[in-house]
Amino acid sequence: MENFVSILSQVILPQAVDFELNGFTQKEEVIEHLADLLEQAGALSSASEFVAAVYEREKQGPTYMNYQVAFPHGKSPSALRPAVAFGRSNNGIQYDNDFGGGIAKLIFLIAIPEEMEADIYIDVLKRLARLLMQDTFREEALQVDSYEALIAAVKHGEEQVQD
Repeated sequence: MENFVSILSQVILPQAVDFELNGFTQKEEVIEHLADLLEQAGALSSASEFVAAVYEREKQGPTYMNYQVAFPHGKSPSALRPAVAFGRSNNGIQYDNDFGGGIAKLIFLIAIPEEMEADIYIDVLKRLARLLMQDTFREEALQVDSYEALIAAVKHGEEQVQD
């Protein structure tokens, strides 16, 4: 699992990438859709159980980080391995919770196995947040049109945020 900490590009699953979330308008729809993709990719044993964990996490603090980016995440026994689903909406999704929010165009849904140590989990989120704060990465992520191009953008961004 340590690869997840240092190399996020290895856990964005090709079967869990959707560049056209334009039919969705609410964050719940997007979270459920991306969780379904993770389940179909074999990363989750139960999308609905994982979504419940994500909603519990949403009650604890914001997962919208300005810059039109959201990274909902959950730690759950239904997560069979660390995995990330990616969704992009050109129109944006209304992404609100009790802590604020806004319009999200880039959504990274992060599945964390229950047994993952808390410090590794927190490190994963910090690294992703640093990646998502990069203007060049966000600009690339808004433009890419293939899984390969997305992974190339992530790898380039990861190089910029190495500790």
